[in-house]
Amino acid sequence: MGCSIKGNGKDGPLILDGKPSGLILNHAYGISDIIEFQDPWAKGATTPIRLLRLRNPWGNSEWRGAWGSTSQELKKYKGLLEEYIQQLPPDEQFDLHANDGTFIIDYENWRENFSTLFLNVDFPEDWTGLRFRSAWTKSNSGGIPHRYE
Repeated sequence: MGCSIKGNGKDGPLILDGKPSGLILNHAYGISDIIEFQDPWAKGATTPIRLLRLRNPWGNSEWRGAWGSTSQELKKYKGLLEEYIQQLPPDEQFDLHANDGTFIIDYENWRENFSTLFLNVDFPEDWTGLRFRSAWTKSNSGGIPHRYE
């Protein structure tokens, strides 16, 4: 799986609120993992914390917002994330603070900033495929997605 941010004719850094976000327009990122956990500090029933682990194949330029390597969120939940990382197979473990292109981003920020999701399925050679753009409809997706809050 992968994703990118459509630049509408622009290349270079994505600027948010007048500051570079660390993300690059018209550039592909790999989606390495999806992480979900309950906030141990929240009281009562809460929406789970949903995160994605992305990788810039260039090995640099990482997300600087919430859950980025210097964020308050990462500092607060560092123990939980490190525990999660230790449960991964050795070849998938990563350093939260390494400047290697791997970073964490929360689902809301990912959804607001990334415009394209790439999925690759290795189908047998005798299969055919169709490409649909711009809209989810009952005829092309098996139903319209629902937003869960």
